[in-house]
Amino acid sequence: MPVYPIHSLNVKLNNVREKLKHLIAIKNKQKWDLLKLERENTELRAANKQLEDELKQIRKKYSLVQKDFNKSKNFAKIVSNKLTPTDGLAELKDSVERYIVEIDKCIEILEDTL
Repeated sequence: MPVYPIHSLNVKLNNVREKLKHLIAIKNKQKWDLLKLERENTELRAANKQLEDELKQIRKKYSLVQKDFNKSKNFAKIVSNKLTPTDGLAELKDSVERYIVEIDKCIEILEDTL
């Protein structure tokens, strides 16, 4: 009879050891996962910073394009004011070509932002 309690204690001790090994394995896996997530978090923060900087630049370009666009709203008025009998057709053509160049610049800026 005295052998049975020792055997029982050994079985229980082995069970505790197995559970402890299992818990250590879980802890190690979680440690790896934590390191991986911290590294990913650092990378995402860097990417986020880069995107915020890019957004800032796009907003600057947008405000410039918007200013140029607001200037171009008066384009029809300018052209109609140019159409007077006293002004020459060549002068009107030059003005229109300058406006077209400005519009092309605006389009380039818009394409760069996209």
